[in-house]
Amino acid sequence: MKYILIPTDFSESANNASEFALALAHSLQLPVRFLHSVPTPVDWSKLPKEDEKKYPETKERINNAKNELKKWEQKANKNNVEAEYSIIYNTGMDDLVNYVHPKYYELVVMGTHGTKGIEKILGSNTQKLIRQSQLPVLAIKSYFDFNRLKKILIATDLQEKSLKAFEKIYNILTKLKSQIEIVYINTPYNFKETDEIDNMANEFLGKIEIKDLKVRCLNANNEARGLGMALNKLKPDLFTSITHHRTGFDTIFSPSITEEIINNYDLPVLSINREI
Repeated sequence: MKYILIPTDFSESANNASEFALALAHSLQLPVRFLHSVPTPVDWSKLPKEDEKKYPETKERINNAKNELKKWEQKANKNNVEAEYSIIYNTGMDDLVNYVHPKYYELVVMGTHGTKGIEKILGSNTQKLIRQSQLPVLAIKSYFDFNRLKKILIATDLQEKSLKAFEKIYNILTKLKSQIEIVYINTPYNFKETDEIDNMANEFLGKIEIKDLKVRCLNANNEARGLGMALNKLKPDLFTSITHHRTGFDTIFSPSITEEIINNYDLPVLSINREI
């Protein structure tokens, strides 16, 4: 059975993500693995036990991390969620993409502070993971009561290349027993008439035998503006984006647009990259 991976630095946003992830894991009946990284002055994994006392501050950091991780493990067990934890050394959270693998994990749930100023240009650790991860990444910025999760909005371009990613996240989200809707953003440079969009949606969903899923179409000058309109108008409790990098004007649902939503809205954002 695959795990839900929960990277944590024990910050407020990370704790918010951990709380949400435990409720999600209970609903999906999946185990969780908490992951924490500790910087060390030497290769701690190869350091002889008797030499650990030479680095008392590092040893204290590791012990403190273990205590925090055990608390979360116990909390998970109280909520009938199977849990374990791992500590890695000298692996920055921005290198986390090298650790996660679809063979072992179903998705990643991770806190984010959002980004401002120069940090916005560089991107937060969560946003770096969104750009590169082979797994769906659920970003949590603020506390969100899982029991309030009633409406989910999935943004997609209804293209065949997005079908595999869509099916993967749909199979996860449909287990949550929430209302799911699709939003399609119709832009001037890629304008389609209503009948054409309806046919696209029917063909797209028909290939994975999904029926009775409502498709919302919003006309907007660009994708970012259209998604903002969708969030403000439809007011979902969770937003999902199938991202991909494309060239020229056809940049619908690029990772950068998803990151802007994370920065400017407080709702949970689930992202999956269709190209990796």
